[in-house]
Amino acid sequence: MKIIFAGGGTGGHLMVGLSIAEEIRSRFQESEIIFFGTDKKFEKRCVEQRGFQFRQMRAKKWEKSFKRILTFVGVTFAGIIESLLAIRKFNPDIVVGLGGYASVAPIIAAKLLSIPSVLLEQNVIPGKANRFLTNWVDEVYCHWRGSLKWFNKAKIVRVTGTPIRKDILYSQKTISAEKFGLSLSKKTILITGGSQGAQAINEVILKCLPKLEPLSNELQIIHCTGEYGYDIAKAAYKQTNIDAFVCSFLDDMGAALSMADIIICRAGATTIAEITSLGIPAILIPYPHAADNHQYWNAMELASNGGGYLLQQIDLTPEKIIELITDLLNNKEKYNRMKMFSKGMGIPNASISVVDSLCRVIGFKSSQFALTVG
Repeated sequence: MKIIFAGGGTGGHLMVGLSIAEEIRSRFQESEIIFFGTDKKFEKRCVEQRGFQFRQMRAKKWEKSFKRILTFVGVTFAGIIESLLAIRKFNPDIVVGLGGYASVAPIIAAKLLSIPSVLLEQNVIPGKANRFLTNWVDEVYCHWRGSLKWFNKAKIVRVTGTPIRKDILYSQKTISAEKFGLSLSKKTILITGGSQGAQAINEVILKCLPKLEPLSNELQIIHCTGEYGYDIAKAAYKQTNIDAFVCSFLDDMGAALSMADIIICRAGATTIAEITSLGIPAILIPYPHAADNHQYWNAMELASNGGGYLLQQIDLTPEKIIELITDLLNNKEKYNRMKMFSKGMGIPNASISVVDSLCRVIGFKSSQFALTVG
């Protein structure tokens, strides 16, 4: 089996592709897999660390100004030509679009070359790229039933869930605690703004530290700041008695999630898929400038089903964060209920469902089958 995964720009898109690639490799050891991605350094690093090939492709985000639209058209056209040459040379069985602007040119090229292709959509409201590409692909796989109305022109749409990497599901807390230099007995708060970091979250959390310090005997923190907030956060934690692991990027999110009793994070779709697969109560702070405000709607799905709190950035204050953390730590019944509701929304076997569907599209016989959702 030969497969191209196309997409990127954010860690969420990339991790979904890696989850599927790992499932394919476990079934078909002779498979050949290559990722077409962007110039963001973490993409190449993450892909190659897991033993897959990576190729940087020309791609540009859609922007509304006239000058930038012309640039977008020019770069996309060049990307299609580049993709045509690369796809013809690799000769894949299928091209998998992971979402985002980097998936546009390869999916169009696959269609022009009559190679099967599919799209993955993790958000409640699909991104512009996936909406545009709906008619170019054979099937669409989404996480939420609420997304179906956006794909009414697609040939086939399946609700499979968002694929989760095996390390997310099976990391052992004992090993993780040793890796981070933290305690097994303390409650752990995981704070992350996603692959890009989140300065608004970082700033508020650092203001919370003096009020959290009295809980240092029972509380510890893993804080992934992103590149730009790391130095300031590292210095701030050194001024407290709170045990903490501070980093700019988490290469092992599975280990961090295995430690987490509470997570404070953005509301990216892949993040929500990961935390619901484990049932971690969440304080979700949607990125307010996301396209179509899709992070708000992702967070709303979880919050309305009782799996977490939705806190809009405009309401983000140290006092509110302390209130929510304290409420979860002190109210065991509420905490356990939230954990149960969160896990009830999880679809941990999504990778199996997606790979089964891919096998059907290209006519491969899979050695492992599972029921798809939808």
